[in-house]
Amino acid sequence: MVSIRLVVARYNEDVSWTKRYANVTIYNKGLPISGYDNVINLPNVGREGHTFYTHIVLNYDNLDDFTIFLQGNPFDHTKDIFAKLDELSSNSLQNINFCYISDNILECNLVECKHHKGLPLRKVFNQLFFNGYPYFSYKFPQGAQFGVSKNRILRRGRRFYQKIINLLSKQKNPIEGFVIERFHGLIFHDLFLKGN
Repeated sequence: MVSIRLVVARYNEDVSWTKRYANVTIYNKGLPISGYDNVINLPNVGREGHTFYTHIVLNYDNLDDFTIFLQGNPFDHTKDIFAKLDELSSNSLQNINFCYISDNILECNLVECKHHKGLPLRKVFNQLFFNGYPYFSYKFPQGAQFGVSKNRILRRGRRFYQKIINLLSKQKNPIEGFVIERFHGLIFHDLFLKGN
């Protein structure tokens, strides 16, 4: 049976919806909350990307088989989040390495994102992956909600994920956070394992 963990990036959202699920870790960057078993407080930096990759670094040696990364209010980007999570049952995840959990899957390329002008896509790509900057289009989930298998996470070393955390740790709302939102699929894609 596949073990599944929900990782929730909270600021000040109502996360009572998480009580429907057993294996939940809430990373809290806002006001203190009580009544939840597994809350980890973090400094309010780096948007949700900082939260997600902090979870990977902290749990690198004991990850669940599949981790689902969500916003504190996932309904903004996935209206029927409960149905979507129910679809991702233990049986359905046995052959899935990565999936988007968002109603809106948008397209971008490494020259410019039409959904957010002026992002340093090329710079961050070269910092994370390799210099060479291939031109291609790719998709990303609006709202940075996705699931990924332990096997796919472990294809990269802990230091790679720490590099992302370092990139995002300098301020509350860094521009690189919007780039990382667009790169989750690339981070876990076999094509970009070179040089890491």
